Amino acid sequence: MAEQKELIIRTAEKFSSSDKRGNVFVGFDGFIDNILKPVLVRKDNKNFVPMTDIVTFADRIRSGAGKSINVEIVKERSSMGGNGPIMANSLALLDNQIDIIGSMGANEILSIFKPFTDRCRTAVTFCDPGITDAFEMHDGKVMFNYPQSVLDISWDKIIKAVGKEKLKKMITDNSYFAFVNWTMIPLMNDIFAQITKIFSGMDERKTVYIDLTDPKKRSRADLSLCTELLLEMNGYADVILGLNESEAVQISEVTGAGSEYKDIKQLAENIRRNLPLSAIVIHSIKQAAVCAEKGSFIIDGPYTPEPKLSTGAGDIFNAGFYAGYISGLGLEECLITGVANSGYYVRNEKPAGRQALIEFMKKWSEQ
Repeated sequence: MAEQKELIIRTAEKFSSSDKRGNVFVGFDGFIDNILKPVLVRKDNKNFVPMTDIVTFADRIRSGAGKSINVEIVKERSSMGGNGPIMANSLALLDNQIDIIGSMGANEILSIFKPFTDRCRTAVTFCDPGITDAFEMHDGKVMFNYPQSVLDISWDKIIKAVGKEKLKKMITDNSYFAFVNWTMIPLMNDIFAQITKIFSGMDERKTVYIDLTDPKKRSRADLSLCTELLLEMNGYADVILGLNESEAVQISEVTGAGSEYKDIKQLAENIRRNLPLSAIVIHSIKQAAVCAEKGSFIIDGPYTPEPKLSTGAGDIFNAGFYAGYISGLGLEECLITGVANSGYYVRNEKPAGRQALIEFMKKWSEQ
């Protein structure tokens, strides 16, 4: 642990002193998140005891099999959601310039996204956002998605909303990209192919962060094609594939790397052996790991057993890792900025600004 404390201190110092910032193009989703609590016991009209673990929630649902059941739900709030907006917002708060295209309103950007899009250099919307009902638990979250409005996102719709020349300029003017929520955008494979064509004609080698977002419901053929397209993209750009542990297992299996691993560092190594992208990044509840040509690393995160907000924590980790990468940090140090960013978020129910993240890392190193 002494070595990791030194790593945290070094990371905070380097992140604080770095003057490197990035122009980041993010696409293409957008959701409204309803943060919900299922009621275990109702005490009176104002007070209740929530279900705090997924097993209790599942057991309550299971108890209604063959009969019926009533589960009271309390909505705590609605907030801006979607992997793209959440990740981009965090990157913006960490002092990067953002160009975003997403589903944030059919005709104009909805007010719930405005505090974020006002911080962006460019924000374009082309359809209504999806909806997510997120049940927050101490041991994870259960999310029910209503993605109907984002299912038809396509390259043609992006071109129509932005314009071919403006889109090409946005791609040219950015060195860093984040393409997320492959799972809920069925036509994303074609979008990847079209973007790779554009990258192939450019002198500058771009950097692309990819987040698939739990591909369990997509066919293995679609997922396999996705990995092939990312490998093709990696010929013209440095592709970083960010995964949670469950997603990583699925990628490992579909690429033929198997499902046996002793820790997530070995899992990242197994994947990259069969899918040689620029980097494979994996985060779990308690750890994070990365495997790249320069080596592989694993670190422990600032775990808390009672997070105040976990919906979006993976996107916040991605933003923290990417912000560290853009700032010129080493890969192991990027893991620290990633887990620190998500650690701050789950404790404070909001993303950190750059100075707040630095202070969080300093306090974490003292524990």
